[in-house]
Amino acid sequence: MFGKFKITTILASLMILVLVASFTIMQPEKEQFFLSDDDELWGVYEKLGKIRFNAVNTSIKGVSAEKGRDIITKGYSAKQDGKGKTAMQSPYFKCTACHNSEKEFDDLSNVSAQSRLDYAVEHDLPFLQGSSFYGLINRKTFYNDDYQKKYGHVPIIKASNTDIRQAIQLCATQCAQGRALDDWEIESIMAYYSSIGLKIKDLNLKPAEKKEIETAINENKDLHQAVHKLEEKYLATSPAHFADHKEYTPITEAEKKDTKSFKNGQLIYERSCLHCHAGKRYSFFALDKSNFSFKNLLSKTKGNKDGSVYKITRHGTWPLAGKKAYMPLYPIEKMSENQLGDLKVYIENMAAGNNLAAK
Repeated sequence: MFGKFKITTILASLMILVLVASFTIMQPEKEQFFLSDDDELWGVYEKLGKIRFNAVNTSIKGVSAEKGRDIITKGYSAKQDGKGKTAMQSPYFKCTACHNSEKEFDDLSNVSAQSRLDYAVEHDLPFLQGSSFYGLINRKTFYNDDYQKKYGHVPIIKASNTDIRQAIQLCATQCAQGRALDDWEIESIMAYYSSIGLKIKDLNLKPAEKKEIETAINENKDLHQAVHKLEEKYLATSPAHFADHKEYTPITEAEKKDTKSFKNGQLIYERSCLHCHAGKRYSFFALDKSNFSFKNLLSKTKGNKDGSVYKITRHGTWPLAGKKAYMPLYPIEKMSENQLGDLKVYIENMAAGNNLAAK
């Protein structure tokens, strides 16, 4: 009797083992994750357990990335209900007066002003005061460093440092001298920013680094290290430091022959100064490539007055009654001291009729 019971127990155990083995075999394998160049950075972060910040509130009626893009590029969009168009956000500026919507660097961890100019030339972009909207959704802070030191006592500027929506509203009402945006317009801009967020291809990951990210996700381990690896490939803040203006000194004899400096200054003039001033596009002060324009700029710079190239570059200008279009300043990260010197070399040589690019 006991022998039969023992045999029955053994058979039952074997059947359980077979069922367990069969169940194990039948379980589908976990799908392996492989990084793609077109993967959105935020999507990869979420797989690594990072909580998304700057998320779009899609519960608001009428929100769309297309409307956000139109507000940025045209200054207006279809209304919230899609019937008709909104009022112009600003009669003086569009967002594209000061910001690009394309990537501005080959290496997003190196944001030197000259690298930015070189990239602008290579990709035919303007060279502007503001940071690009590309990858903005991946940034943590805004109006950084000296913006906070100088203007942080103003509530909206202080709030804008860590609140992207406040930063958008600040740019709309103060920087663009326009009307306040409705919630659905802000969320539409957020949706547009999300559509031009960073992608894996923007980070220049090496094959071994890609493998490290994939392994972390597939094995659910070392997630923090993987996040850190991605974060070190770009700056989550856009540095902004101001500089005081220089007094005018004439260019030297060497600078009258400095073709490299001259050509760099020419690029700045064409991609920066003329972006706003050609045909008074965003300014009531017209510039072109005539001898008169260069002599006029040189005269103002020699006088060390408000129209000095040094002063307007480093301090900008103030909106005036009836002429609210103004010039924002250039932080040194957007135009370096060397670049400003190159611009002066170009202007002064051109004012003297000495076009080094033609020699």
